[in-house]
Amino acid sequence: MSNSIPSLDQSARSHFTSLLSKERLRIFGYIQALVPHSSDAEDVYQRVCLTLWNKFDEFDQERDFFFWACGIAFYTVCNHRRSIKHDRHCFNQELIETISQKREQHLSNYNVRIELLRECLNDLDSADQQLLQNATLKNQKIKEIAKTAQKSIQTLYNRLSILRRELADCVSRRLQSERQV
Repeated sequence: MSNSIPSLDQSARSHFTSLLSKERLRIFGYIQALVPHSSDAEDVYQRVCLTLWNKFDEFDQERDFFFWACGIAFYTVCNHRRSIKHDRHCFNQELIETISQKREQHLSNYNVRIELLRECLNDLDSADQQLLQNATLKNQKIKEIAKTAQKSIQTLYNRLSILRRELADCVSRRLQSERQV
């Protein structure tokens, strides 16, 4: 890889930044599924970002940026794996490929699952929606929510656990019914 960083025009830089910002967590999650140590995953992620930048002029705008990035990440992980082959805690190539395929299958349904989750959330009553919103989106502490709602902390933890399970079941059912259609 060359040390010189390609010069992209302002529009291309902005477009790249937008795409990477939107998909960075999913790309990092994909890498984490393939690399056993978080510090190694961070190193690989940095190399992937640099490679994405260096090759962005080759990116086909008709393709999905995330899946293009995963392809680059896969080969970067393979190269990383070869460089640390002496480490006996390293995954073998076949396992890396299997995990990669499974992770790509899982991530290909990501947008569908997000939409189904929104539908399932809309089916909840407003009190449960508010509880989830306060606990997750607003990052309020359960202690604060319990005080405001005049409920015990354990009651709220129990309710959140039930709601998360119900939402997961709802998404699974809807995903299953969509596959049968």
